[in-house]
Amino acid sequence: MNLITIRGRSYITLTEAAECYRVQVSWVEEVYEYGLLGAGETVEEEIAVPTEMLDRLAEIRRLQNQQGVNLAGIAIILDLLGR
Repeated sequence: MNLITIRGRSYITLTEAAECYRVQVSWVEEVYEYGLLGAGETVEEEIAVPTEMLDRLAEIRRLQNQQGVNLAGIAIILDLLGR
C-alpha cells in the first residue's frame, strides 16, 4: 500500500483503496462521489482520501453486502452515527 503524506496527514488513492478491499475502483469512486469518504485531495490526477476513511469504506461495504443497504441509506446511517 502506497501512502501519500499531505500536510502531515496520510492519504491513499481510490485505486489503492480498491485494491486493499479487492473491489472495483468504480465502486470506490461512486462511494467517494456520494460524499461518504470525506474530502479528498488530487494527487497526480487521481483522488486520494485520508487513510482513516479505510475503516469507513469497510463498513460501507459490509452494510451493502450483508444488510443490503444502498448508498443513500448508508449516508443516513453514517450521519446518525456521527451525531
